[in-house]
Amino acid sequence: MSTESEKNTSGSKRLPIWALSPQEEKRARENLKKSTYKACDDVVKAMAECAKKNGVKVFPACDEPRNRMKECILSYQVDQKYLDHERDLIVLEKINKLEAQLKEQQAAKQ
Repeated sequence: MSTESEKNTSGSKRLPIWALSPQEEKRARENLKKSTYKACDDVVKAMAECAKKNGVKVFPACDEPRNRMKECILSYQVDQKYLDHERDLIVLEKINKLEAQLKEQQAAKQ
């Protein structure tokens, strides 16, 4: 049995507000990638500078900066709390959008 709140205007069932569509999940992962690189900016830059300086001999010469960069990036990608935070931001965005729509509907009725 479905309630009216579970249906959209065309009558088809909607996902619960906390469930993300595949596009929203992709956006959360893209946002995680951006925030990860922003948080690890200093170690990524250090690796890039080392690579420019050493050219072809990048791997033996830049092992330490590469390992620090890898550790930093993986710490964000492996720990689920960071992805959950990005998902939460998208859910909050959806809630705010629905609240704005509700206010518009209520104002139109008056």
